[in-house]
Amino acid sequence: MSDGPPNNQTAVAMNTPAESRVSVTVTPTFFELFVATLSVIRYQGAFIVFHAIFPLAGLFLLFTAVYVGRGLTMSAALIALLTFSFTPLITSLSIWIARRTNRLAQGSFTVSFDSEGMHTSGSAFSQTVKWAAIPRVRQSKRFMFFFSSPLRASYVPLAALRAAGSLETVRRIAAEHTDFR
Repeated sequence: MSDGPPNNQTAVAMNTPAESRVSVTVTPTFFELFVATLSVIRYQGAFIVFHAIFPLAGLFLLFTAVYVGRGLTMSAALIALLTFSFTPLITSLSIWIARRTNRLAQGSFTVSFDSEGMHTSGSAFSQTVKWAAIPRVRQSKRFMFFFSSPLRASYVPLAALRAAGSLETVRRIAAEHTDFR
C-alpha cells in the first residue's frame, strides 16, 4: 500500500470503547508496490533460492568467461545483465499488468486491525482475514507484512501507520495474535 508523502494517502486511527481498532487508508504507488514485493522475498524462506538462481547463473557465466580466457564478450555481458535483473523485471511486469487489468488492485485501500483480524476494503471488494489465518507478521524498515501462507503476504507501509499514530497499536494487536517479529 502506500509509503509516500501525506498528499497521496490518508491515515485515520479509530478507537472503539470495547476494543482497540485501527484503520489506515493508503493509495499505493507503483514504486511502493515494487519495493514491498521485492522486500517480502527475504521473509519467504527457501523460496529465496529461486530468486538467487538467475543472479548466480550470471555470476557463473561471467566467471567462466574470464576463467576460460575468452574474455568478457558483449553477448555474455548482456546475458549476465539479464540474469541479474530477472526478478526486478518480472516483478515490475507483474505489478504493471495487475494494476492495469485487475480491479481489485486499483485505487485506495482501507486496512483495519482489531481483535478479530485484518479487514481490507477497496472500491471493488471487502475482505476479512482472521488472525487464525495469519501465522506470522514481519516488520521491515518500510513495511509490516501479514503472511497468510509461506509465500503470500499483505502489507501496510509503516509511514501510514506512523502518520495515523497507530503503529504501536498494530504491533501490539499483531503480537497478541501471531508470531510477530
